[in-house]
Amino acid sequence: MKQLFPFLITAIFCFPLKGQHTLEVDCDTTRYEYGVYADSLGYYEDLFAGDHQVKVLDKRLRLAYFVALRHYPELKKAKVKLIEKPIASTMQAQPKWDFIFHKRKERKYTVCVNSDASITGMNYQDLSFNSLVGWIGHELAHLLDYSKKDNGQLLFFISAYVFDKNELRRTERKADKVTIKHGLGMQLLEGVDFFHRSKKVKKSYREKKKKYYLTQEEIIAGIEEQCHDRKD
Repeated sequence: MKQLFPFLITAIFCFPLKGQHTLEVDCDTTRYEYGVYADSLGYYEDLFAGDHQVKVLDKRLRLAYFVALRHYPELKKAKVKLIEKPIASTMQAQPKWDFIFHKRKERKYTVCVNSDASITGMNYQDLSFNSLVGWIGHELAHLLDYSKKDNGQLLFFISAYVFDKNELRRTERKADKVTIKHGLGMQLLEGVDFFHRSKKVKKSYREKKKKYYLTQEEIIAGIEEQCHDRKD
């Protein structure tokens, strides 16, 4: 396995916004490059074999899933399937429909990645590998939350998430915060920055992102708080 490459983010790693502004983060962090980790795919597939079924042909996507999963040791034994299919967002995490008939530890989950970019204007393949890891990390944060709920709590949550916009916002913002807490804040930020600068993204999808998720500035604040906590 290749070693992690620390990347200094003190006024060096910044994201340009509309050609004039930059988002600077004061923190030492890691940037994931596909070329550095590509030969580790087989290792990860063996490490997580059995419980995590990565049913996609895209090797870059498969590897990004496993790299993100390394940040969630709580989910190592979770039964998760990664698939591609047309959905109305870039990614989506959910319990399998029959969860109500199984014990919590026996539940199966699915992480879906949108296979039809025309729906949202956002193509996951346009994301850098680093960003892809961060966005998958966000979905794993949802799975971590689901795994802590019993069947009744999960059923109630799903109903609230679908019908209550306040619950939707609270849940997505919480998932962003959990992603940061698990060490993928910079990856999340890079993806969010790309999303907001992309001219391909449909207006309705862009507005949803602004309304229900953390802003770039909030993500930066969370990263720096997490970074400083590690130093203390």
